[in-house]
Amino acid sequence: MPGVKVHCALSKERTGFPFAELHRWVDMSARNPGVNHRKKRHYYNLRDHKTIQDYWDEKKGKGWGEKAVVEWLFHIAMDNLETAYKVSSKEESYGADAYNCIRVVFNPNGYIHCRFRSISGSPHLSTLTRLPRLEQPTATGPCR
Repeated sequence: MPGVKVHCALSKERTGFPFAELHRWVDMSARNPGVNHRKKRHYYNLRDHKTIQDYWDEKKGKGWGEKAVVEWLFHIAMDNLETAYKVSSKEESYGADAYNCIRVVFNPNGYIHCRFRSISGSPHLSTLTRLPRLEQPTATGPCR
């Protein structure tokens, strides 16, 4: 699973704010990190949504709660994408043919465009370069 530092870096990239307290809270129910720590706070539910929203709106001001909820959802998504990659990388699954780079675009009309590819080797987070910005998706076609 991505650690708190990785989740914070991703939040900061998306929002300019690391949401460190949120990411620590999401993972604090785990004594031992790994897939089994996801029994709490790692699935969408109205109780956690409300807890996060109310806390951050009170702590930082109106509007911060909804931003924190979005970061919580990205946290959950990243943990699950990493698990999917690890499972797909096993020899009995896709092995060396597993994709480790996914580009996803959500279109306002409800379409989702995904592009999958492999980056060879095991690039360290600090050596990865930012993917080029995608053009705005349109209703007539996916972005390049």
